[in-house]
Amino acid sequence: MLCGAALSAQTATGTINATLVNKSAIALVFDTAPGSVTLGNSGTSAASANFGIISAFGTLSAGVTRPSVGPTTFTVQTTFDVNVMEGGLASANYTLTANLAAAAPTGISYKVDAVSLTTAAQTVTTNGTYNSDVLHNLGLVVSMSAPGAGGPAVGFPITATVNFTATAN
Repeated sequence: MLCGAALSAQTATGTINATLVNKSAIALVFDTAPGSVTLGNSGTSAASANFGIISAFGTLSAGVTRPSVGPTTFTVQTTFDVNVMEGGLASANYTLTANLAAAAPTGISYKVDAVSLTTAAQTVTTNGTYNSDVLHNLGLVVSMSAPGAGGPAVGFPITATVNFTATAN
């Protein structure tokens, strides 16, 4: 007579010892503000704003305003949101700076809020609020002089890169 051994469930156990180092950090993203130009790549740190065709007196693209027209210059602008997110910091707020990556084209100057931009970092705000959209203006001040007489080129796209840096206070 054959005796069968009873089958029983087989088990095995193991453990993983995990080690990590939590690091504090901040991240900066650009968001489209209500009523403004829709940013390309909104929600990222590398967005773009297309003002479309601008002029001192003609119709402007949706989201672009013309706050001033003077005897020698006009200004067009749009709003955008900056969201600086933080984690693990003892910082209550941040400083935001901006600068042009290269000198502005002839006849155009750039502003963030009331701050005129150059290739050197300019302080935009010194007490930014973390983890919320903070509204800013991107303005272009355009000379009405003719090209070659101090005015910008006419009829083809003009581009510029504005670099932003958020630093925990």
